[in-house]
Amino acid sequence: MSGSNPVPQPPTEPSGAARAASKPKRPKWLIPVIAGGCAVVLAAGGIGGYLYWNHDRLTAASEECATSYDKAVKARKKLTEYLKSDALKTAIRVKDSEVKDAKTVGTLASTVKASEKTKTTVPECPSGDRADIEAMTKKIDGLAAAYAKTVNEARGKADAVNASKTDKTVADATRILNDSKGRVKDDKVRAALENAIKSKDGKAISDAVKAVNDSIKAKSDADANARAEKEKQAADNAAQTSGNDSGSAGDTTGGYTGYTGGGYTQSQGGGYTYMPQQPTGNGGGYTPTPQPQQPSQGGGNGGSSGGDDGYYEDCWVGDTSGKPFVQVPCS
Repeated sequence: MSGSNPVPQPPTEPSGAARAASKPKRPKWLIPVIAGGCAVVLAAGGIGGYLYWNHDRLTAASEECATSYDKAVKARKKLTEYLKSDALKTAIRVKDSEVKDAKTVGTLASTVKASEKTKTTVPECPSGDRADIEAMTKKIDGLAAAYAKTVNEARGKADAVNASKTDKTVADATRILNDSKGRVKDDKVRAALENAIKSKDGKAISDAVKAVNDSIKAKSDADANARAEKEKQAADNAAQTSGNDSGSAGDTTGGYTGYTGGGYTQSQGGGYTYMPQQPTGNGGGYTPTPQPQQPSQGGGNGGSSGGDDGYYEDCWVGDTSGKPFVQVPCS
């Protein structure tokens, strides 16, 4: 169409031969230079990456060692605290005679002694060399495990002592319970002891045993007082009966019958000899002292002289007081 602008057409792509003819050629010396540059870049990147990786591993090892150190310090602290605890001290003070198995006491003592030697100082973590850090971490982990193990062993041995003590306490309390049957003032204390034994509570058992022993003593004292009172009453009754019997016998057998007087017997020589008469009677009384033979005034043993028929009689007079008799003429 005349008078109008023509529509522009897109450029025509040259053919392959034309492209090859038109592309500029690179010099041959440029190719090795480019290859060398790429190698340098790759080498620089590799060294930097290794350094970064090694630093990261070193940091991780240091952090791991620090964590192990804190763990070991805490384990050592727990061991120290337990070795100073009242629970362990109480178990250590238990005697062989207080437990059922005396071996537990000796085992605990040796364990505690060995535990004191394991409380070594935890070493610090090194710095710089990753291999040294990792080696120290293993050592610290071993110490932490040893501390924990020692605490568990010591606690286990103390528990064994306490358990053996409870076993003996229960056995002794059971024997007291059986032996106290019929011997207590109040049987309620035996029921309380039986319940305490079932609970295996050491303090409850101890309190219940004391109550039973107190009740046994109370009954024993009461029985003793009753026996003493009974014996005293029996003695009083016996004394009263004996007193009544003595009074009756005294009325029938006691007393003094008196003195009946003496007499004379003629001797072969012609005189007379005085023979005192002994008192009679079944009861008490007076027994006169035997009197010696008294000579007569006329000579001879008890002779007579004077008088109307050539002699007179001599008489002896006395009383019951025991004094010597007196010779007087017979009237």
